[in-house]
Parts: sequence; structure tokens; C-alpha cells
Amino acid sequence: MTLEQTAAPEALPDPYEPWLRRIADDHEAARHEDGVQCRGSVALIDEAARLRGIASVRLGRAISLEKEVETRPDRLADGRSIAEAEAAQWRALGNAELPNGHGSVDLQVAIGAHGRHAHGGDTISYDAHGVHNTHLDGLAHIGADGTWHGPIPIEASQTDEDTMVHWAQHGIATRAVVLDIAAARGVEWVAAGEAVTADELERALAATGVDFQPGDALVVYQGRDRYEAAGNVYPSGAAAVTRPGIGADGAAWIASKEPGLLLWDFHDARDNARGSLEVHNLISAIGLCIVDNCLLGPAVATLREAGASTGLVVAAPTAIHRSTGVLINPLLLY
Repeated sequence: MTLEQTAAPEALPDPYEPWLRRIADDHEAARHEDGVQCRGSVALIDEAARLRGIASVRLGRAISLEKEVETRPDRLADGRSIAEAEAAQWRALGNAELPNGHGSVDLQVAIGAHGRHAHGGDTISYDAHGVHNTHLDGLAHIGADGTWHGPIPIEASQTDEDTMVHWAQHGIATRAVVLDIAAARGVEWVAAGEAVTADELERALAATGVDFQPGDALVVYQGRDRYEAAGNVYPSGAAAVTRPGIGADGAAWIASKEPGLLLWDFHDARDNARGSLEVHNLISAIGLCIVDNCLLGPAVATLREAGASTGLVVAAPTAIHRSTGVLINPLLLY
């Protein structure tokens, strides 16, 4: 990791837009204690939140919210788990190559045959982020002013940053409240240039009839599975282009609800002058735990058939020191 500073911090622009700075300052005043590291939104998941989730399970069924991790050689693009369409799109934006490892998964499988016995083993390496694989972002994914949320010095990622370990040990299991934005709009999917707003999120929440509580999980469906089934390619977060997703006032609404975590299919709309990540910046501002690229369409349809909009979500990350994010299989029990 190379740290470079080209100007004095006070001479540089604030990495937060004014609305986000207010949210970060309010969070720090309300939730931070001197000498105590803030663990972000996961700290809001307490016994009461877990019991709300357990109470919402009526049928004893479970559904995965994970997109399959593609590792089959004949299904990969240039040996990487990146769609050829995205690679072409990235180059069309004037870039020679995709960011190193962006969304990639490398699985090496070894098979041994010994007489009538056989055994298999594998090693895997992956980029924990991107717009393809379902993954959980750690606090060390987005930072500002030389720190991750906590505050944790960014240099700690070279030595002993422990967010993922702490979150794994804390236990990310809570009541999930599912918001169907596509249905609220009466569309198949959210379109680029039409960022999801606070009013739409509030209307979708009202449609559930649920009293959302701090520590609950927000599950926000925007129709990405239909969007991609129609042949569309969701733009990489490495390119500052407007895309389907949640905008700035939607991000402020999410922060105001104090969720224990956010699970969604589309990401930030980047529908702003800076092209900044409206919701992902909440990782730094309030320590928001985010699970990206969830497969939500089947779960939404299943819950609708069951007459439910809540369940118990379990998002158990692997406890890896210094990890900025991990691939994950969130389970929704209903």
C-alpha cells in the first residue's frame, strides 16, 4: 500500500458532500465515544433485533440471496469471471483494461486418484468487490481523511485491521424488511437517470406495513435480475457513470433509518455532479454494512406468495483479518 499526499489536508476538497458531512458529524456525536472504536451499523444488531427476525419466521423456509460465483472454464470471459460485455463497455469508456482483478475469481482444482480412491482440493483467490459477485463490504472498503470508519487508520489494513473478524464474531443476523422499489414504481426495473429517492423508499416501506427499527436489515429490490435478463449490462463501479440505483436523498433516508445492514441488487446511482458513490460513502460516514449484488427477484416473489415482507436474514462473513470484503451467501428465512 502506497500512501501519497500531494497537498496539506486543509487545502484539499472535503471528500464528503455537505449532506454527507452532516450525517457523518451527527453519527459521530451520537454514537462515538472517546477511545472506543465504533463498529458501525452492525453494533445496532442486538438481541431485540435478532428476536424480531426470529419472530418473523413463520414457515421455516430459507432462500439464498447470493448470485452464483461462476468458475466453470467454458462460462468465463478470457479466463476471468467478468462478462465480456462489461469488458467491452469498460474499454469503450477509454480504458485499456479493467481494474486489476475487478470482480475476478480464480479457482484452481486438484484431483487425485489413488487406486479406487479419489480426493479433491482447491485454492481460490478473488476480488471481493465489483458488480458481479455477492459480497459484504468491510469498514476498510471506503474511507476518508486517512481513516476508515471507527476511526481506524488506513495503515491498519497492512497490519491488524479487524472489522471482518469482529463482525463475524458479533453475528450478523437480524430482521429483514424487504422493499420492492420496482413494484412501487410499476416498472420491471429502475432505470439509469431515475435515481431511487427517499420518498420512494418511504412509500415502499409503508407498503410493507412494518415499523422499521434500528438494527433491522433493509433489503432493497430494484429489478436488477430482470434488467440483466433483458440483455443489459450493469456498469462497473470503477466508472463514474450514471446507472440504475439509489441517489443522494435516498442515501440520507437509509442513514436516518439506522439499519444494521443494507442488502441490494443495484448500487449507487452516481447521479450527481461528482459522480460519487451516494450510498457506499455511508460506509465511511456511519459505518454502514452493505451486501452488494444480491439476487433478490426470486426472494421477493417468494415472499409475495407467502404474504410476507419480513424474515430473518443471516449474513455470516468469514473472519479474515485485514479483509476489505468477503464473498458471502446471505440467507433469508421466512
